[in-house]
Amino acid sequence: MRRLLLLIAVLGTVTIQAKQWSTGEDNGNLQSPQVSLTFQNESDRQRQEVAEVSLQAVCSQLGISSDEPLLIRNKAGQEVAYQKTYDGKLLIFVSLHPHGKASYTLSKGQPSEPKVYVGGKVYPIRKDDLAWENDRAAYRLYGPALQRTGEHSFGIDVWVKNTPELVVEERYKKDHEGNLLEDSLRKAGQKTGLDEINLSTSFHLDQGNGMDAYGVGPSLGCGTPALMKDGQLVFPYCYKTCRILDNGPLRFTAELTYNPTADGITEHRRISLDRGSHFNRMTVWYDGIREPMALASGVVLHGDEGLQLGKNYVQYADPTDRPDLHQSQIYVATLFPEGVSQTKLQKGELNHGIGIVTPYQGAPYTYYFGAAWSLYDIGSQAQWQLVIDEFLANLRQPFSYKVTE
Repeated sequence: MRRLLLLIAVLGTVTIQAKQWSTGEDNGNLQSPQVSLTFQNESDRQRQEVAEVSLQAVCSQLGISSDEPLLIRNKAGQEVAYQKTYDGKLLIFVSLHPHGKASYTLSKGQPSEPKVYVGGKVYPIRKDDLAWENDRAAYRLYGPALQRTGEHSFGIDVWVKNTPELVVEERYKKDHEGNLLEDSLRKAGQKTGLDEINLSTSFHLDQGNGMDAYGVGPSLGCGTPALMKDGQLVFPYCYKTCRILDNGPLRFTAELTYNPTADGITEHRRISLDRGSHFNRMTVWYDGIREPMALASGVVLHGDEGLQLGKNYVQYADPTDRPDLHQSQIYVATLFPEGVSQTKLQKGELNHGIGIVTPYQGAPYTYYFGAAWSLYDIGSQAQWQLVIDEFLANLRQPFSYKVTE
């Protein structure tokens, strides 16, 4: 009898929970309204990516304000993580078969704490680096504290990783603590043990989840924008100000302003990175351009081989900063879905593969840049090319969606 009563109690709990999912009940409110959100993949490709919809459109259907919390569930009734963005978007990570559909139920309610796949911050302990990452790779830009040292590091840096977990903050912490320990030993006159500390703490070596093995210096690095003067790249310096607009769990967005040039031109950038994507979205614009110029972006080259130029992309297999040690490749690319006037090899003190937009007078221009590592999810440059081709095709054919009561 005791077992029978226990079974009845369990079944009753399951029935009540199922009723809550089907009626929209949450936090004791049996009358909570619901809407259905359906995405459709109209392409012939299997796809999994962050999809975005109008937050205002969803909230209007629910009869709630955009700052009230939501509950989103899939067809099985499982809670689905989401993100509200600074510019009024609602983000969900969606996986769809070719020509497939996926429906979600949305209602007002307090969501669970989501797993975070994307994030970033400014690191004063490393001269104001802005570093951000997702489950594919990490990136960094150099800040005002570095510029004050006089070091010439201009471009976007790539940190490779081989885990979906967020690891950048721990890398900075470990490297910083190692530097402090080395300095204390030097001040004490001790020379033994310094190499061992560096080997176990430096983020320039793989400590088990990837490393910083990409050379930047006075170059575009991976995907930095630059104006051109007399046919030559005018490298931007470190950022002046930085505002983080979105910080996970599904999208990171930052807006940066740079110091005016001697010609009075001020550069602005807005960069965003989504869960699951190999590519960052970059929108760049300039104040103070008086006459048409050329705008360029691309990747620095560290060898004579590996550059591939397409009509709307530049991609490269970088040999890492120590090919003899690492024996791996960092695949980098800059993609131009809005088109460019040409792509070319730009020779200089450091060679680059670039795309050029001309004439250009400062209006917002959007392109994409990104990276992958041969010791993680992209094993060859041929595979990298397939990723590029599919990403560009997906941009041309975004998911459609419909919100219904």
